[in-house]
Amino acid sequence: MPPDASTSPVALLDAFGLSGSPLLRLTGGQGRTWRVDDVVLKPVEDEIEHDWVCGIFAGWEHHDSVRVPEPLATSEGAWSFDGWGAHRYLAGLSASMRSDFAAIRAASDAFHAAVADVACPAFIAQRQDRWSYADRVAWDGAEPRGEAPALKQIDRLRAVLSDVTAASQVIHGDIGGNVLVEPGLAAGVIDWPPYHRPPGLALAVAVVDAICWEGVAMSFVDRWADLPQWEQLLARALVFRLATEGVEAVARPDVDHAVIGEPLVALLVRRLS
Repeated sequence: MPPDASTSPVALLDAFGLSGSPLLRLTGGQGRTWRVDDVVLKPVEDEIEHDWVCGIFAGWEHHDSVRVPEPLATSEGAWSFDGWGAHRYLAGLSASMRSDFAAIRAASDAFHAAVADVACPAFIAQRQDRWSYADRVAWDGAEPRGEAPALKQIDRLRAVLSDVTAASQVIHGDIGGNVLVEPGLAAGVIDWPPYHRPPGLALAVAVVDAICWEGVAMSFVDRWADLPQWEQLLARALVFRLATEGVEAVARPDVDHAVIGEPLVALLVRRLS
């Protein structure tokens, strides 16, 4: 049973109508995601957000173009139980920006087309986690926090920002690491953190992460330059990532995020000046 479950194993499994079959720890999900039969169990960080995502995915009609996990309700009709949620296992291997970038682009395009008309939920403006704060640094002028080198980089990037005119909609804030590919099936999209920004930002964040963390060549910055105001989106995505790391200690405190981000900061500042 998940060692970080605060309730009894029997109660948690019974709540979702599970049989008590052996649990398998899945890779990813910070080691806190488990599978039993064809169901995945994972902690719920924000119940309001989780319920909203489950409501969208429960009525999903676009599986032919992009698959999403089918959420599982408890026997009482709730989307979570004692801090845990459940969904049907979604087949596929994690796509990599290094080798599967075309699949990630196609999945992002299909996913954002499918949710284009979904209204912005009120909780987005109310969230206080470090990612939401960093999003406001990048888009709404919130003051960043962190070490001096990263703050200087954020100032340099914000000095070359201009208005992004593309319409905002609900988007996937971490699409690059959450696409599944499976032969014969449409790509799958999982672990949706919703934001309300232009859809191209999702791919911009994916590119920033790929260059800074996956060792993808700097030339990848031009991979999706067909998107409107692409370099402006990249600059805001980079501010977002730099600001995120400044809010609280990260899992890799030995990593100097400013050093890692500097080549991309310098390139974008040069291009946008």
